[in-house]
Amino acid sequence: MTRIAIADDHPLVLIGLQRALEGALGVEIAGEANNSTELVALLDQGGVDLLITDFHMPGGRFGDGGTLVGFLQRRYPQLRIIVITMLTNPLVLQQILSSGVQGLLLKNAGHDETVHAVANVAAGHTYVGRSVRELVAGVSVAAAEQGAEAAQLLSPRELEVLRLFVSGLTVSEIATLQHRSVKTVSHQKVAALRKLGIENDRDLYEYGLRNGLI
Repeated sequence: MTRIAIADDHPLVLIGLQRALEGALGVEIAGEANNSTELVALLDQGGVDLLITDFHMPGGRFGDGGTLVGFLQRRYPQLRIIVITMLTNPLVLQQILSSGVQGLLLKNAGHDETVHAVANVAAGHTYVGRSVRELVAGVSVAAAEQGAEAAQLLSPRELEVLRLFVSGLTVSEIATLQHRSVKTVSHQKVAALRKLGIENDRDLYEYGLRNGLI
């Protein structure tokens, strides 16, 4: 029996995941969480084999996004993780895949694909959703035809700093979540803006909206 925890800050998504999994063979839902604080409390109880978690889930003590994924991987090295997200920016999706999670789905995935992803990951495999594959492949084609986009110059940490910043966190709050100095985070933000040719925070927010960072 595979015991699964599910985490999302939208109640309707949690209900949808429950309905998708309730009829699946060999699966038991161990609990649910609305933010990273509740999620860590649930996982600390033990007995969870697999986690399905939203990527953008602000408000918890342990952050969200790449910061949370990295924390979970260090704290629970045997835990298998499937990330679900509404983000469609190919660069962000590539970043999630490169973080070492075992599965990645967009939230438009149907019940059947969700169950299929869980079965594959529970069996020790990885699963990348069809929509994710199309988006990542699409940006590869575009890059080949039009040249690399400026955003592809960003390091994973620079991209994560920008994502957290446009989601509403301050540089100081990002530094606290990532356990790094304010100076380091500020430098990464400035470096990212320079690479993207963005001059101010207002243009950064617009860039984030256009490119699916939030």
